[in-house]
Amino acid sequence: MGGFGRAASLVAECFNNHPELGIEVVFLAGEGYGEPNQPNPIIHDTPLILRQRNKLAYALRIWQEKIDLILSIDYRSNYRPLFLLLPRTPIIVWVRDPHPPEDIVKINTVRIPGQENIQPQGLKSADCTSLAGVFKTSKFLKRQVLFATVSPFLKAKIEGTYGVQPKEVTILPNIINLEPREIRKSAKPTVIFLARLDPYKRPWLFVELARHFSDVDFLVLGKSHFQGKGAWQPMNLPENIQLMGHVGGEEKTQIITSAWVLVNTSIHEGLAISFQEALQCETPLLSCVNPENVVSEFGIYVGRYDGSGMEGIPKFVEGLKTLLENHELRTKLGKEGRKWVTKTHNQDNFKKVFSDLCKKAKV
Repeated sequence: MGGFGRAASLVAECFNNHPELGIEVVFLAGEGYGEPNQPNPIIHDTPLILRQRNKLAYALRIWQEKIDLILSIDYRSNYRPLFLLLPRTPIIVWVRDPHPPEDIVKINTVRIPGQENIQPQGLKSADCTSLAGVFKTSKFLKRQVLFATVSPFLKAKIEGTYGVQPKEVTILPNIINLEPREIRKSAKPTVIFLARLDPYKRPWLFVELARHFSDVDFLVLGKSHFQGKGAWQPMNLPENIQLMGHVGGEEKTQIITSAWVLVNTSIHEGLAISFQEALQCETPLLSCVNPENVVSEFGIYVGRYDGSGMEGIPKFVEGLKTLLENHELRTKLGKEGRKWVTKTHNQDNFKKVFSDLCKKAKV
């Protein structure tokens, strides 16, 4: 599950588990079509309304829900038809991973080692500027469109990504619901990678890092979304790497809790939920991205490396060596990170801010 899907599932879980709040959640799919006259699939205990090829039948199905508020998980151009079907329904745009032009340039530098002349799959950034038209039309219709984001540093990226500069942007925190029963690190040094195995995330750097630490276990939690030309295929892996595939639930919590370090090698991140989940489990970070200075505060930031990122391997090796050898530092960073996550990105804070946004939207 990607970051948007993870965020949506956490919101649904929050409200489904607290019926006293009086909020019923329904997912509206931006892509994928359902079969006519078929019941809605249930995802995360929540109805999912798929698009219909019969536009009138689809519109009637949407109107039947009598939706009071749209929480837009970021924005994509395929959300626009849904917004137009509900022209007076207030919208909260929850900005999570905006890509202004300067970030798009950086992302497009990625190349898979050994495939420098092949464009990697999954790098194309969505054109989100059609939100400006939705915003303009909504003002004419007196529909409230509010903006929120998970981190203050993302505010500066809004205008370049969506073509809109809102007067106010509210900080709506993530919901981090991992609850480790006990913080117990593995006896043998263990390092984890928690992300898709796609070129965007540059998993080959994690593999190369593992070659420098033969006495350390490297666990990969995630799977590839792409196949064929321009996809990364794990080959000739060192013996100390284990591909776990998609892992969730209690098993995921146990693995993150027992890990000594979370390594992130992505070319770009918003405020990654994986960072916060690791810190909730007192696992410090090692990364070449530093959103909201979270990595430099609760781990080691190795610096920015575009392209394949291979030039950054010496710094990754140096940083990981420091964290593995310094138990006191590792423990301190993990505990401080957990305090930050627990204080800011929790269900109670989310519910409070969301309630305030609903009042502003007059819902």
